Amino acid sequence: MSTRRSFLKCASAASISAPVGMSVAIAADRPEDMPAWDNEADVVVLGYGNAGSNAAIAAADAGAKVLILEKMPHGGGNVSVSSGGFVVPTNKDDYFKFQKALYELSRSEWDKELLDLFCEESLHLGDYVQSLAPEGKIGVYGHAGYQELPGADCVNKMSVRNVPGAKGGDRLFGIFDRAVQAKNIPVIVNCPARRLVRRGNEVIGVEALKDNKPYFVKANKAVVICTGGFQSNPELMARYIYGNPMAYLGSPAHTGDGLLMAQSMGCDLWHMNSVSAPLGVQVPGVQAGIAMVTRQPAFIWVDQDGKRFVNEKKLDYHCSWMSVNNFDAIQHRYPRIPCYMIMDSSYLKAGPIISNGGSGWAINREGYKWSRDNQKEIDSGVIIQAPTIKELAQKLNIKVPEVLESTIARWNSDLRTKGIDTEYGRTMTADPNMKAVFVGRDVKSWSAPIEEGPFYAVKLVPVTYHTMGGPKKSIKAEVLDPYGKPIPRLFVAGELGSTWGLTYQGACANADAMVFGRVAGKYAAQLEPWK
Repeated sequence: MSTRRSFLKCASAASISAPVGMSVAIAADRPEDMPAWDNEADVVVLGYGNAGSNAAIAAADAGAKVLILEKMPHGGGNVSVSSGGFVVPTNKDDYFKFQKALYELSRSEWDKELLDLFCEESLHLGDYVQSLAPEGKIGVYGHAGYQELPGADCVNKMSVRNVPGAKGGDRLFGIFDRAVQAKNIPVIVNCPARRLVRRGNEVIGVEALKDNKPYFVKANKAVVICTGGFQSNPELMARYIYGNPMAYLGSPAHTGDGLLMAQSMGCDLWHMNSVSAPLGVQVPGVQAGIAMVTRQPAFIWVDQDGKRFVNEKKLDYHCSWMSVNNFDAIQHRYPRIPCYMIMDSSYLKAGPIISNGGSGWAINREGYKWSRDNQKEIDSGVIIQAPTIKELAQKLNIKVPEVLESTIARWNSDLRTKGIDTEYGRTMTADPNMKAVFVGRDVKSWSAPIEEGPFYAVKLVPVTYHTMGGPKKSIKAEVLDPYGKPIPRLFVAGELGSTWGLTYQGACANADAMVFGRVAGKYAAQLEPWK
């Protein structure tokens, strides 16, 4: 997205992540310790994505003077490379039951008041977006990913059309961006926040980096952290997320800067082990991973020993990473990271195995285009080709190639003689009573024999849309300390400390950022200025 008139240009190239250790809060307890402020606002918002833009809009609507600091040369964050979806349930009670079941089945920490507020506000998200873009057309593009749970029938994933933007994420963020411009809220780009400034235990400002120099911004009322998660920080991913390595799908700027700043003020943490991550591929020369959405029937997933491990069509897309997070305590390895997708020629003849219309940073910002005939990826080694299953196993370094041969033979025999996968229950076709998770992208044919050579494989790893963990928050989006008390003048919204636990319903990250961004901005603006 091009730089907007409301952007105050800073350095042309800012560091993607603040140095670890620079997150220690600056103490200004005495008058002589107070920094020389370079700028000030009532509410200072860190990060210009979904949560940050909505926090700024709400704070400005409440009468506050607002300033946004953005690390990257442009706004958008993860929302701009997402599908642009958000859930608008048909009723609150069923939606609450559905989300409650997701928490409880996965044994995730949850807060009844936060969930109740989220479910109530979600009912009105379509109206809110429509109020910002009256010309937009909002429609359903999908339904629940966990359709066997109570209340699942109420889940409608919505997206906006008839507004500027090439794809869903750009269209949704564009609506928020234009609203920020209309309210004359300044956005300083290439200006990463590094440290909070505190007086006692209250936050009074922030130190950022502008033109490669410290830049101090006074926050008369509050700071709202909307810097996203930490999926692009390998050190933090290894610290909190079981089952690395993982690639990332979203913004490379999401390196946990806001997490470290909140920790420097003594925040409590929750959901640190939770991510949204399908399986996908990594392409040489491309920074981000690319998600795999299976569209043809003649395929299976196998581990490094050549064995299947899951019903590949039944598991939820956003929770695919959990199917590979299995540690082998005897050989001390993750035998499913990476794993392999095995296909026959019919899969590749049907077209590109990955759509260029998908979400993620690699496709929508780095501009990678998958070849129509898959030949570019065969030539680069992303797709591995062999004339026989045994030779394919050898190329994949499977120690006993006969194991993969046996796996394929059982798969083919099951489908030919029984019409169903007897190992994991994968059916030939989708359940006719199942609502489409992605309208227009779901396929009816789920399974077919793998028998038409040559044969192919791609290496799959978890590719992370976003992490969920971070500061625990109140129903006012205040950052809480370990005793449940708000840290004065510090708020949080978005993927950082999101509402979601170990299992995640697609299109709820955008919804959560919209809801709690607005909540944070509203309550931050209501505070009295510090003196």
